Amino acid sequence: MSDAEIPDATQVESPQPAAPVGSSLALRDIPIPDYCDVVIVPTGGVEESDPRVWAEAIFAHENTPLSSRGLRALRDEAVRLFDMVPPPEKEFVADEVVGSEALIVDDDDKLTVRIGVALLPGGDLLQVTTAVKYRSLRGRLAFAPRRLMHAAAVNTLARRAPTTLRRRALAGDPRAAALTGQVSRRALGRGPSASR
Repeated sequence: MSDAEIPDATQVESPQPAAPVGSSLALRDIPIPDYCDVVIVPTGGVEESDPRVWAEAIFAHENTPLSSRGLRALRDEAVRLFDMVPPPEKEFVADEVVGSEALIVDDDDKLTVRIGVALLPGGDLLQVTTAVKYRSLRGRLAFAPRRLMHAAAVNTLARRAPTTLRRRALAGDPRAAALTGQVSRRALGRGPSASR
């Protein structure tokens, strides 16, 4: 190719690149994390477009499996016994929303943590990006056990979020909630028979 055939960079117009699927507000704040994972799960047909609602549903207490709640209660008791101070109840709330992504900031003296919850284009997939930066050796040691199971735990919570949102929608409609109760009682053989 001769020099005459090579187009000048100033003359070639390139379209604005679309944000890649793996991009996240979490990586904006921590561009080179010590730990990072990305979990992508289906939204399960739930038509909710607010990423703040999805973020709250993923990390809601009611979304946590019962086994995890039991383990957390045991952990809290152990911490209380050794430190003599009960751990505070932690509630994750979206600190910032940009477009279709909500950002949760969860920093302490040992760790800098960013969690981005985004609806991908089309609204059928949900992306949860976690980025962690250690502030000290204590932070590295504190996060080491969580590092082993973090992606699996977030995957479980994200997959349960559509059910949590459906349950909340049913709770908002008293008639729908009563109907759901009747269906479950019939399934257990405790309600009026459906064959009447």
